[in-house]
Amino acid sequence: MRVPLNSKALTTLSLAAASTALVVLDSTGRIEARALLVLANTPAYKLSSFIKELEQGQEMRAELAERLARRSMLLGRAEQYKRENDALRALQGYGIVTPYELTYARVFERRAETWLATAAVGAGRRDGVAAGMPVVGIDGLVGRVTRVTPTAAEVELITSERVRVAAAHAATGAVGVYYADADGGGHMAHLPRTAEVKVGDLVVTAGTSRLYPPGLIVGYVRAVDRPFDSMFAEVEVAPAENMAALENVFVVNWLPPKK
Repeated sequence: MRVPLNSKALTTLSLAAASTALVVLDSTGRIEARALLVLANTPAYKLSSFIKELEQGQEMRAELAERLARRSMLLGRAEQYKRENDALRALQGYGIVTPYELTYARVFERRAETWLATAAVGAGRRDGVAAGMPVVGIDGLVGRVTRVTPTAAEVELITSERVRVAAAHAATGAVGVYYADADGGGHMAHLPRTAEVKVGDLVVTAGTSRLYPPGLIVGYVRAVDRPFDSMFAEVEVAPAENMAALENVFVVNWLPPKK
């Protein structure tokens, strides 16, 4: 037997549907608070189309973030190989082709201890992620996958004090070692004091180690000092990525070559 619904019952059903929709959507991505007001005042028969629009918005944001990450990787490669014009020829004559495949993942947890800074991301073994793969954001290098489960992965960030990255001054090709201090600030050691480094210059992965491929943006030179009693310059580097604000990352489908 069908029971007629009064306006109060319809409102209750609408709010219940709205709450359910919010729970489902929040498990896959962040949703703005104002959506609650919209859903609460939306008739039940319109909720499905509204939810579909929100899901499409999530997909569009993920696609935009991936495009920005690819732009960042291209910039790093173009700067690093500018002296030989290889990247410029590729960009101008043969179209834009990124060197690696990327797997999108959302960050759902961060651990900010200075000795071991990590992030947990929502992509794992079933998505093709493996331990040792680099991880980038929309602006540059984030870190490296250290542990993997079927559905998630742990990433050690380059702001960890124990991390070392073989890095290069993109404009000159001078190679050094990037590391972070206790405050998460970046430095570049073993860079010759004669290297023509200036504030604002780009620092990229050098590719001389087995941990990272060449050309990933690490950061930008923030300060340079050349002590008269040292063979090396003292270079401060601002990481390209703001680790405290990470929401979206991309695992680079690259593994160190086997010996």
